[in-house]
Amino acid sequence: MLMSTLWGVVTSLTGLFYSGIQVMVPCLPPAPLSTAVISTNEYMGTWHFVAAAGWEEDDLKSFKTTDSSILHIQKGANDTLTVTEDSRVGDQCQKNTWSYFASSVTDPFLFRTDFNAFALIWDGKLINCPSCIIILVVDEDEEASALLFARNESTPDEVIQEFKSKMECVLMEDFLKAPLKKGLCLTHLNLDHVT
Repeated sequence: MLMSTLWGVVTSLTGLFYSGIQVMVPCLPPAPLSTAVISTNEYMGTWHFVAAAGWEEDDLKSFKTTDSSILHIQKGANDTLTVTEDSRVGDQCQKNTWSYFASSVTDPFLFRTDFNAFALIWDGKLINCPSCIIILVVDEDEEASALLFARNESTPDEVIQEFKSKMECVLMEDFLKAPLKKGLCLTHLNLDHVT
């Protein structure tokens, strides 16, 4: 109970601080989505990787060999979300699955259940794309990257350019777009791959 109250105070103060910073730096994104919003059916299901941005080139090293990637988000037990990623790296399909806590206690942060990574999620309104989400991931190597995902396989160039522009505004100048040349891997649907 005490930790929940303390975390609530900390997140409220952080929100106020962030609002103040937004006045001084207008290109900052709005506050991330709450864990309660992220856990709704609107955000469950399949998301296609479109592009990534990072503060340093090393932040994007795991994406440089990725041709395509699909996330499948579903509700798990005990206030968790299960995230399955199917990606094509070279000619191989790779599948990874992680669980994230989606608790009001850690709102708006989604902590991976092994506590080696966390994520924040914004809706696509920031880049005028209602069928997009932007996920900021900080992994176990403390590499941070902003990832653009869309519901559809193809994303208009103007959306990608708007994402790139918004990320450059917060000094995430290293950028890459998913090549999408070798087809999709859909192992979460029990298919080896779709080309």
